[in-house]
Amino acid sequence: MAEQKEIINLSKINVSHAKVMIAGDGDLCLNKMNDVAARTLTEQRRNKAKTLEKANMWEEVITAIHWRDGKPKDFSEEGLYKALEENAPCITAFGLKKSFGDAVVRNGIDKYKTKFDASVNIVATGNLVPIKFANYTLDEKLMSPKKGSPVLVHLSRFSGWSAEIEISFTENTYSLEQIINIVNLAGFGIGIGSGRTSGYGRYHVVGVE
Repeated sequence: MAEQKEIINLSKINVSHAKVMIAGDGDLCLNKMNDVAARTLTEQRRNKAKTLEKANMWEEVITAIHWRDGKPKDFSEEGLYKALEENAPCITAFGLKKSFGDAVVRNGIDKYKTKFDASVNIVATGNLVPIKFANYTLDEKLMSPKKGSPVLVHLSRFSGWSAEIEISFTENTYSLEQIINIVNLAGFGIGIGSGRTSGYGRYHVVGVE
């Protein structure tokens, strides 16, 4: 008797693309782990003696930001403002997509974000989405770590910011209208960047192409 082979029919995947423009409803704070802090942690894990070299504040500020055209090499105040004019600060595509998926679950659209993650992608060079902004402010704040005394930190804050997000999606899972609603929910309730629990990084969709 000839062996019967099971035939599996796969539905055609219809992939569409769109550009989604978002605008901030409040300030955006960008503050990833900077190179100075990363070196300190690396030295501690390798049991090396702590360097006595004074930390360069401008290196801390500049390397705490993702940059569209790569990390600036001039770690000075002039270097920072030149980078802000000629380069572009960025938010991460990973962080954006994670917030979209979280919005799916938090707002009861789906029990899990697995289906959304599998059907919607953000197209971004180097996983980075550049922002435009009207004003830049460098804030000084005293932060209290879990151990030790308070430390002075510098936070980059952007006002009047906006970004253009390119997405690809499968039409047979979520429609573009549904995705835009999810992006708006993420912008309203979750945000992007640092200080989100304090209300920073909130945004809304202002256009779709």
